Amino acid sequence: MASGAAKRGGKGRSTKRAYAPPRRNRTGLWLGLGAAAVVAAVIWFALPRPGSALAAVHPTGQVGATVGDTAPILRVRDIQGQTVALAGKPTVLYFMASWCSSCTYGESQLRQVQSRLGSRVNLVTVDVDPQQDTAAELAAFQKQWGGPWPHVLDTGQRLVAAFGVQSLDTTVILNARGTIVHVGGAEAGGSLVQSLKGLLQA
Repeated sequence: MASGAAKRGGKGRSTKRAYAPPRRNRTGLWLGLGAAAVVAAVIWFALPRPGSALAAVHPTGQVGATVGDTAPILRVRDIQGQTVALAGKPTVLYFMASWCSSCTYGESQLRQVQSRLGSRVNLVTVDVDPQQDTAAELAAFQKQWGGPWPHVLDTGQRLVAAFGVQSLDTTVILNARGTIVHVGGAEAGGSLVQSLKGLLQA
């Protein structure tokens, strides 16, 4: 009887070992993460900084309306009768119309630029539709959406022709030497600030 009980008892005990997950090689894991961090850092430093691409634009040596060209020298006055500077500092020209609903965005973004960079840059808002807009309407637009930088009613569309503007919401950026370094649509204020900072540091 005793031997039978022992035998039964033997059958009741499990002979299987509990599963233990394999140990991870933590040293290898940390080395892998460190290598990935180094690669990411190298890539980050290799990327062009905001504004550096504009600062690197190569001048064509000719007067024109495309990137690399020297901006035409024009004497224009704003709606206050003041002469507008288009050189000597990084300059943003924003082409709009007071009746253009999307232009309120572009104008308000210039307000952000003006608040952060102030007199270090030139900002110029250009109304491209002098046939429909008046100086009073442009002044009202400036008061509601813009700021104290020059606003020009482009009588005769001299600036439109000089910069080859084809549509509303066009933004043209010049460097301090008067070279056109960017032509595009309305820009976010933060993006403009970074681009202009790159030009200021060039």
